[in-house]
Amino acid sequence: MRVRGLTLPSEFLSCVERGLLRRERGSWPLRFGRDAFGNSWESELGEVYETIDKIERQSDLLPKHFAPDFADIPETFSDQPGFIPYITDFSRILVFAVAGDGAPFCFDYRERSDQPSVIWWEDAYWHRVAPDFRTFLDLFDVNQNA
Repeated sequence: MRVRGLTLPSEFLSCVERGLLRRERGSWPLRFGRDAFGNSWESELGEVYETIDKIERQSDLLPKHFAPDFADIPETFSDQPGFIPYITDFSRILVFAVAGDGAPFCFDYRERSDQPSVIWWEDAYWHRVAPDFRTFLDLFDVNQNA
């Protein structure tokens, strides 16, 4: 399945089709307090977007919420684990979920169109949290049969 010309990861589609990431309330907690690269990380997986329409609408809002005037990130963040230089072109980024605090989780297709990494907004900068969706999902206490 494609959104804005980008193919959603098959593992993501399978989880959505089977309803494995649907919750009535609350969030999926992190299992170990670390991202996929071993860096300390605090977050939780809140709402997962289950429709193409929702993914597309939320992705279309990224340039508005993260307009270029925010691009002056202090140098102090550049040495943070998982730091990604500020994104000004979101054409290869799709929002697929939000954390409990509303920060977006996105598929980042900029380096690999066949296997997007997962990035997350960490209050002041983008943070790469996993190399792919399968690894991302393993970070949370989600049904392990996903």
